[in-house]
Amino acid sequence: MTIDTTDDATRVHAYADDVLGTLDATGVAEAIAAGEFASREAADAATARIRTVDPEVAAVRWWARPEAAPPAPSSAALYGVPSAIKENVPYAGLATTVGSTAFGTTPAKRSSPVAEQLQATGLTILASTKMPEFGLTASAEFASGRAPVRNPWNIGYSAGGSSSGAAALVASGALPIAHGNDGGGSIRIPAALNGLVGLKVTRGRMVGMPEMRVLPVNVVCEGVLTRTVRDTARYVAAAERHHRNPALPPVGHVRGAGRRRRIGLVTESVTDYGIADECIAPVRALADELAGQGHEIVELSMRDLRLGDLQLDDGFVDDFLHYLDSGFVEDFLHYWGFLAAAELAASAVAAGGRMSVGDLDPVTRSLLRSGRESIPSMPGAIRRLRRVAAGYERGFVEQGVDAILSPTMTRTAPKIGVLDPALPFDEFMSRTIAMVGITPLNNVSGGPAISVPCGFDGAGLPLGAQFAGPAGMEATLLELAYEVEELRPFARIDG
Repeated sequence: MTIDTTDDATRVHAYADDVLGTLDATGVAEAIAAGEFASREAADAATARIRTVDPEVAAVRWWARPEAAPPAPSSAALYGVPSAIKENVPYAGLATTVGSTAFGTTPAKRSSPVAEQLQATGLTILASTKMPEFGLTASAEFASGRAPVRNPWNIGYSAGGSSSGAAALVASGALPIAHGNDGGGSIRIPAALNGLVGLKVTRGRMVGMPEMRVLPVNVVCEGVLTRTVRDTARYVAAAERHHRNPALPPVGHVRGAGRRRRIGLVTESVTDYGIADECIAPVRALADELAGQGHEIVELSMRDLRLGDLQLDDGFVDDFLHYLDSGFVEDFLHYWGFLAAAELAASAVAAGGRMSVGDLDPVTRSLLRSGRESIPSMPGAIRRLRRVAAGYERGFVEQGVDAILSPTMTRTAPKIGVLDPALPFDEFMSRTIAMVGITPLNNVSGGPAISVPCGFDGAGLPLGAQFAGPAGMEATLLELAYEVEELRPFARIDG
């Protein structure tokens, strides 16, 4: 492990002179296929890297026994590439602890379909990664005194969430790729804060958890965090070979930049908090560079994304814009409380009914209380949230754009403690909403979105730019991400 200290900033990374070197996941897979080293050597090197960096970033929840997993075919696209799985996905031999200490630590007897999809791509699972309790917040910090997941670019700051440990391990160089899932930005937020690529796919694109499919609005999608666009593209192509949704156009294996596009530039949040100038400036600069490459950039506001009249409730007709301005955040928060209750119930069943509510973090208990109190308004909220998808899709048609470019985050990376779950609930939620005023829209609408690195803030921490598109258009987003990577090669933490 290398620790670089300048002033009050401490950066840690795990890059070493071993078989992994500075290879990305594609490079590791190609080297194994070429016989340059064996999959076991890759796993051993990654394990050593994780063990050296984890005392600083606190990313690992449980260690796996990769030799006990069913072997993937050597022809798999990512055969032998070391990886990790988020602790909210059942994986045989590991406890599914969902970021909490309220449940037992009995290992799962069998792997979930999500884990099976990861294994089908050839990935070797070495560990499960930490997350905030139930994945409900944007920073893996715990009232119980457990170590928070720290950002390897500066360990005084949060790695984001909820795919916190995954981002910390990939950004630090311990792993080339790691599993995450995204229910309100939980792949894209940590990708932005850690200088990574994070794709939230179209709803239904990937195999999902069975309990998510029965939700009235399924906001959760599975995916990975990577350091390069080609790794994300390779994973999507491999996962699509395992599970192909016939209702969506295939993504295929996207290998580079594509044709010139008409791109809408949006620098507004869906909340009242706005977006920090420090997050906007590099995205505007990126838009200028893309225009210089022949793309048409059209500056849009949320007002431009209005899609005509949408009936939002019985007895009155309002437009999509007004809903985003005045109702979306409130409805999403009500639904988030409902999700907290659903996650608690599912986890309790998985734990055989063994749980201790008193061990839940204060913010989780408050979200559960909020969910109970909002039950009378839930049917209307769900009805309105379901209609967001139609409004979102029509926006691309009405404005004639192929994608929307925006900052991923509305604030820069928070220091550890800013999102402490022991804070008063109203203060905690205000701070959270101020940070994540963009990403939840794509979870509700179901449309895909990808976060790519886009410069650094004044503290030297990464910033992200997000491309969002209509349902099924992941290929377009990957092409644009490739072009950004060509224009601005992504910085590695050891650089």
